[in-house]
Amino acid sequence: MNDTTVVMTLKKGSSTAQVEGVRVAFSPHQCFAFDNGKDDLACLNALANHLKVLPGLVLVGSRRFVEYFLQNIPDMADHFIGSIVYPSAVDGYVGHGLASVSLDIGLLPETTETVFIGETLELPRMQIKQQLPKSLNIVEPTILAKIDPEVIPARGWTPLQRNIYPIEIPVISFREKLDFAIVDAPSRNLSLMPNGLGYLNNALKKTSVVFQILDLDIISYHRFHVHRLYDMGGQIVLPGDLVLPEDPWQAEHYDLWTAAGGGASGVTGRNEVLEFFRPLIDETIDALVQARPKVLGLSIQGCNEAAAREIAVGVKAKLPEIVIVVGGFSCYNSDIGRRAFPECDYMCIGEADLTVGPLLEALARGEKPFNQPGILSRFDTQDFRYLPAPMIHDLDKIEFPKYEWCDLKIYRNFNDYQLTPIIASRGCRWSRCSFCAERFYWRIRTPENFVDELEWLVNQGCYLFMFNESDLGGMPERVEEICDEIIRRGLHHKVKLTGQLRVNKNQTRSFFEKLRAANFVALRFGIDAFSENTLRLQKKGYTVDMISQNLKDCWEVGIFTEINWVIGVPGETDADVEEGIELILRNSKYIGRLANINPLILVNGSVYWIDPEAHNIVFKEPKEQIYAKYPRALPADQWYSTEPYIDAQVRKERFERIVIALYDAGFNVGAWANRIIEDVKLSRDKARTGGAVGDSGSFGEFEIAGGEKAVISSKQPLSEEEQAVDLASRRRPLEEKLHTEKVVSIKTAQSKGQSAAEPAAAPP
Repeated sequence: MNDTTVVMTLKKGSSTAQVEGVRVAFSPHQCFAFDNGKDDLACLNALANHLKVLPGLVLVGSRRFVEYFLQNIPDMADHFIGSIVYPSAVDGYVGHGLASVSLDIGLLPETTETVFIGETLELPRMQIKQQLPKSLNIVEPTILAKIDPEVIPARGWTPLQRNIYPIEIPVISFREKLDFAIVDAPSRNLSLMPNGLGYLNNALKKTSVVFQILDLDIISYHRFHVHRLYDMGGQIVLPGDLVLPEDPWQAEHYDLWTAAGGGASGVTGRNEVLEFFRPLIDETIDALVQARPKVLGLSIQGCNEAAAREIAVGVKAKLPEIVIVVGGFSCYNSDIGRRAFPECDYMCIGEADLTVGPLLEALARGEKPFNQPGILSRFDTQDFRYLPAPMIHDLDKIEFPKYEWCDLKIYRNFNDYQLTPIIASRGCRWSRCSFCAERFYWRIRTPENFVDELEWLVNQGCYLFMFNESDLGGMPERVEEICDEIIRRGLHHKVKLTGQLRVNKNQTRSFFEKLRAANFVALRFGIDAFSENTLRLQKKGYTVDMISQNLKDCWEVGIFTEINWVIGVPGETDADVEEGIELILRNSKYIGRLANINPLILVNGSVYWIDPEAHNIVFKEPKEQIYAKYPRALPADQWYSTEPYIDAQVRKERFERIVIALYDAGFNVGAWANRIIEDVKLSRDKARTGGAVGDSGSFGEFEIAGGEKAVISSKQPLSEEEQAVDLASRRRPLEEKLHTEKVVSIKTAQSKGQSAAEPAAAPP
């Protein structure tokens, strides 16, 4: 049963029977074939008979539908006192349901009482209704389902998942006389609130800069799902027979958004996902060109660089004088620098709380700063050596994000699932893992300051939170203090919490009991190594006994657990692989799911990259040459390690051995891990498995659109929190007696086949 399924109870006398059915809705876009056939004519006649008796009738619609309607029902022209006709989607984008409609409401006659919206696509009808005066009687083609359902052909009824629409989706527009226009292009993970933009917004508020933020990602998300659900029967198929998943924003579909993904290796030779979203990209470019801001800002990360690049190039072609500034996770490493996004004029490296304000004030004055700490620019002198900018040590001094550019309610999935990111700390306190590029300066907020933000978000209607940071447990005693403050304010009855952390000897049974009391329901452990030798090689700082104890304590207090594993580090042996498999299976009753499993990726910023010789790493080209060729990460087949010998094939074989052992044991594997397994099996990802020279493989989620193929990070963001929380909510804790309250089940947004007999998310 999925979320289009309904169960009807039939009763006759004393007998009852239950029958399964499918929830359907009338879809004008599915109904009208524009073929002048008898089904279309019957529907048009039914509409005409209904409309003819309505007073003050005005026709507002697409050229295609208006002409088709009047061609087949010519006498209807006498019943309209006026009309507003806009170009059809087919005039620019064939059959496209993502394009906007803007009306000149001044064209409505003064005697207008009723407006018939002649449009089959759902999004334009939603937009038109928002633009029309509320006093008018508005009639849509959907009225057919009420006035004469018998004339609707079978194709006009489409399965409909439970969803949040209609909602007011922000429009793509910019004010005039802006100093700075900021755009976040698709795609982010899920429909999460963008923490980074929130902090940027707060930094800019302290300046004289006139700015505006446009979250194009969340606009794209909701336009896509409106079109998918109401116009396309729940599924969108692109050229080259590329079938889009139900929710392309799920993290496991990362490669759809990269330049080499989205069907680019197929028959069309281009990324069809980007082409599908072309109306929004072009609409954004046109809006920016019309507003003519002095500076364009783009927040970039691995899954949105391709779309951001399209916007940057498109705007620069029409406004060559505009300055382009970028920041975001793609800008984490000064060694990679502007090679990540050469279209930019300025790149803010890492945290920009203290640098972005002065930079933008100077740019607004028409200056061209150069050789600035924390910033790389095309104006820097050749002898400039990058200097990091100062960072704010006391995080309490940074105002928490309130996402003031739009209504917070927009940040939720199509099925009403909302996961809210929140940050207690920045950086990683350990910062020693040999494979990791996220080794940044660590700081943490005070309990009172952090819970102030949590409470504010709860008051806005949020209740399911993800700690959006590298290591929740960097200071276990501070986390316990945060939990105490959550409990003191009574928020533990109003929230569900999840996050990612390391194994830590100071994370005792009482630590996990405190987290459970504050209503943590799921935790992901970045264990990464499962033998004593690989723990030492990866410099993890804990033992296998600590792993077992942390997992056992966490699970037994009622918190769902997930784990990560990194395979094939220099020095790893076959014995380590067997020891790791044995350790995981021995602890399987305390592990809810394998969330992420990766062959080692040699990434810029890691210890392996900085000092390969010390780890017996050998390259197939001179180091300087191969680093210049691949500035972010190396293809797996371009390097190997010795003592013992490990190359891409060895890593793949060990990976497969582990996966088979876990599958044979019935171990639960998450969607993200399943995707990585599939990529490795099919050699689809060069960073993980390599590939033949000249083949069409990609760098997966690490792809850089339009430039060198590259990696962003050795870590992945939490990608399946909604599923983890669902599993956590449905499992019975092994020590349920510790809890007096039953965990409420959450229906979450699954990538496929989610049951939605209840709302997609329910508060605790």
